[in-house]
Amino acid sequence: MSAKFPKCDDDVKIVHLGKVLIPKNSKEFKPLIEVWCYPPQKSNNFHTSTFSNMPILFRNNIINKNRLAETYVNTGNHLFTLNDSLEEGMLDVFPELSKADSVRNKEAEVNAFILHRKNKPTIVIPQLELARVLFFSSSYLSRASLMSTRLLTDFSVDLQNDIANIEVIKTSNFPLSTFDQSSTRQIISWLLLDQNARKSFSSIFMHFNLEVSDAVNYKTWHFKFDPPEMNNWKIFYNGRLDSSGKYFLVEKIYDVEIDAQMPSEVYFHNPNFTHIDDQLSPLKGGGKSTLYEPPEDHHIDDDQTASNKSKVVLIGELNHCLRFKNQFSSAKSTLPKRSKNPQNHDSEAKLASDIVSTGEPDSTGTIQVADLSGTQQDSSDRTEEYASRFTAFTLMINVLNNNYGCEIVEKITHELDQVGRSKCHLIGENKKRAIMSVLIKKEGRLNYLLEVDTTGLNKWLSTKCIKVSSPKGWHYCFSSIKTGLVQKSLAWPTKILNDRFGEAKHIGISHPKADSEHTTDISLESINEWAKRVMSFL
Repeated sequence: MSAKFPKCDDDVKIVHLGKVLIPKNSKEFKPLIEVWCYPPQKSNNFHTSTFSNMPILFRNNIINKNRLAETYVNTGNHLFTLNDSLEEGMLDVFPELSKADSVRNKEAEVNAFILHRKNKPTIVIPQLELARVLFFSSSYLSRASLMSTRLLTDFSVDLQNDIANIEVIKTSNFPLSTFDQSSTRQIISWLLLDQNARKSFSSIFMHFNLEVSDAVNYKTWHFKFDPPEMNNWKIFYNGRLDSSGKYFLVEKIYDVEIDAQMPSEVYFHNPNFTHIDDQLSPLKGGGKSTLYEPPEDHHIDDDQTASNKSKVVLIGELNHCLRFKNQFSSAKSTLPKRSKNPQNHDSEAKLASDIVSTGEPDSTGTIQVADLSGTQQDSSDRTEEYASRFTAFTLMINVLNNNYGCEIVEKITHELDQVGRSKCHLIGENKKRAIMSVLIKKEGRLNYLLEVDTTGLNKWLSTKCIKVSSPKGWHYCFSSIKTGLVQKSLAWPTKILNDRFGEAKHIGISHPKADSEHTTDISLESINEWAKRVMSFL
């Protein structure tokens, strides 16, 4: 579900993120971040936002999207090696920050990492952007980074052999509903179990504590942290080159592949992690209850405090991916509970309030608490885990390889994440659908074949075939396709595909009919016909 700011106009672009501010007159710890926009929003009194909103604050992002979408001039990627070193510097290393003096002078004060590369443009990365994509996947983690002991007091870790058990402490303020998301479980596992990650995350508070300055109404701080060791990591980013082509300013990191040694299995425990046990007799239902329908958008009110008695709503639009080279599984360990008998409800569902706060909830709060946990996409490869869901498709790919001389360049399988209120990314209540992407090369021509797992549905989506000239930038395109696929209904996002590749560059190819009610029961003859239809487009 998208997040909007009521003080801000529609279609406003972020052009600068400045200092962290700690109000002196506030009874609660409520750090802010300076936000400069175009068109300027100071007349609307929108010049700061709470640090809890960091998951959606990055350069060129469009706030309160209506007609516009974020755009970037250039894209790139980098695989880190042992010879790479992130040097500390300032953003003004990039020679063409802004045409406006007011913005350029402020941007020049921002801490950056500088990566010099042989025969390639020097990469200039705002430190805050690297921290955002690595650590600030939720409002909770954004706040926790500026509080020294938060992670230690909210979680307890037990690691034995190759299995980790992580207890989410009862008094933890971490939204328990976010543990339904594999992306949340992955990032928390990494932060708690990997010393490299934990040291880097902890350095945020260390620098904040030592470097904060005193001003009239605020304590101020230029964001800074110690990056983790990134050998064998890969980052994918958007931004722009300067006119000389010697420097690349990273405005947004949209994909990170992390190389970390993790236990093979991680389990999260909390008394509230439960599942319905059909063997237990149902509880008797209560009286009449009210059903609430969530709003399409949520409006973040930075001036109000959230109630700690309200249920946390998860908001935010996917804007970056994170995955691990050394894959590991993570899951909630759930306890059985009895189901409830159906209750009487009001005849019509009421629309829930759209005003929320992403700040720390407390007993004095009056509005619903929200967490921006919907911004990170888990792009871990699940090809082996979900192989059985793509049996027929894999057989067809093998026919292309064996009978038609097609080279299989790459094969990846991702889970589909929730977008807005749509639930079509789910199989049943809590299992996620998956999508497989296969890059095929035939006589120098490149094509991506996409197949969606339609377990539990009466029919399959067509196989999508996309002609490309190069695999460069595919990660960014694939992320957009996955989002568009489940945004409203489970269907290929034609407009996104047309805009990205052109109408003549993609086609849907029909599946063979199943030989029984089980859609995986397809004859070899039908598989061969399917492959032949695909070949007619390659």
